[in-house]
Amino acid sequence: MIVIGEKINATRKAVAVAIKARDEDYIISTATAQVEAGADYLDVNGGDPTAETEVANMEWLVKLVQANADVPLCIDSASPKAMAAGLALAEEKPIANSISLEAERLQALLPVIADHDCMVIALCMSDEGTPAGADDRVARAAKLIEHLTGAGKRVDEIIIDPCFFPVSAEPASAGHLCQAVAEIRRQFPEVHVGGGLSNVSYGLPQRRLINLAMLAVATCHGMDAAIIDPCTPGVAAMILAAEVISGADEWCANYVAAHREGKLIAES
Repeated sequence: MIVIGEKINATRKAVAVAIKARDEDYIISTATAQVEAGADYLDVNGGDPTAETEVANMEWLVKLVQANADVPLCIDSASPKAMAAGLALAEEKPIANSISLEAERLQALLPVIADHDCMVIALCMSDEGTPAGADDRVARAAKLIEHLTGAGKRVDEIIIDPCFFPVSAEPASAGHLCQAVAEIRRQFPEVHVGGGLSNVSYGLPQRRLINLAMLAVATCHGMDAAIIDPCTPGVAAMILAAEVISGADEWCANYVAAHREGKLIAES
């Protein structure tokens, strides 16, 4: 599982305040906590309505997080300038988060992503809006893969985000998503599939339980990447257990190793 720590994002009020104040201690502690919890990448988003401010925010975040966390970054922005600035500063191969089939966004971001050695999250959104059902997600995934491979990306550098919707508003969406994950992986075995998993629990009490359930079920359908809060109790253990059930952890080696290291006990 590719675990992308989601917490350094300006849409979170406390993070936005820390970015504006250039509060290094807050950002560093948020970064290191996620790495210690098992994040493979750290998402960095310095979103701001002013384009130049977002670029400055991105540059500050990338330099600060890289200097204090020993994992690569996921450069998260809808701004081509901020995306380019973040990718240019990345010292290890990053992930670009994200491109979509929305014409304006695709046209603006595709050249930036093509110009850098990076993986990319490709969101199944288009100018027609959100995907409807499993088949629509699969069709949009195929188009995204076509655009990105045409721009020089390998299939295994692409993470398809099939769009995780709140089940409180669309009860069938989780089932459709899992069907799409399985079919995308069947048609494109080398592609990665995953995204902002915690969206599914929006508006519900005890969101952690919904997120853990979604994590397990989607993993068993082939999901192998997730933008999540790795510090949430139970997340790391659930990933290990789900990979055992899905067959991704051959001979249960990772699960047994984690048990021997005391990690499963700590998560219980």
